[in-house]
Amino acid sequence: MQKIGLSSFQLKFIALLFMTLDNTVILLNQEPFPYYHIFSRFVGALFAYLLVQGFFHTSDRAKYFIRLAAAGIIMWAGNKLVAYLTGNDAPIGHSMFLTLAAGFGAIWIFQWSRKNAETIQSKLIAFTAAAVVAVIAMIYTEGGFCIIPVIVASYFLYGKKWWLSLVIIVISAILAVTSITYSSSGDIQWDVFFAVNCDWAMVTVIPFILLYNGRRGPKNGFAKWMFYVYYPLHIWVFTIVGTLLQQ
Repeated sequence: MQKIGLSSFQLKFIALLFMTLDNTVILLNQEPFPYYHIFSRFVGALFAYLLVQGFFHTSDRAKYFIRLAAAGIIMWAGNKLVAYLTGNDAPIGHSMFLTLAAGFGAIWIFQWSRKNAETIQSKLIAFTAAAVVAVIAMIYTEGGFCIIPVIVASYFLYGKKWWLSLVIIVISAILAVTSITYSSSGDIQWDVFFAVNCDWAMVTVIPFILLYNGRRGPKNGFAKWMFYVYYPLHIWVFTIVGTLLQQ
């Protein structure tokens, strides 16, 4: 009997639509409508959650990791090339593949420490190494401060959606508190809170997590490579077309 809910493919497709909305600012050189960023803040967290599902379901973790890392390097190089050709550095910060690859690497080491390390000392060393990778990724990768904690939480709470949802609420609350800024008069800058520092809105990922039915979806080349191709391609196209429209 078919499970009720949305498959991994369907959730990724929804995330790509909202990602495209978020990146229209590159094409239009202006916000499409006020506070539009809030509606797409769940995207990174959703990909983080689905990454962990893929981690447990894949038959070859090495290939999965290499695919993510290679996509990250290719996109980094493509970003550099597009920025050089257009004189526009807008795409430089877009490198979620590297964030996901770093998160995958961290939970892979966590998994090894839990399943394969034979001594307390080796477990501790591996666990520490994984934690260091996670912290470095939080600091240096795109959206790492939000995405990496969701990856780690999704790994340790695998199969426990409600507990994971509670953790995400806590993370979002922390982000909300730390995102509050004040004007010179001491008033809260609500426009900044809702329009700029709105990573706390990733809490909206919870309904999508609860809707996930554990299914992969179509098992074909399009479903496998859609995200890897579309993500960098739409950034590059938006940047090139947006630059031409401004001339």
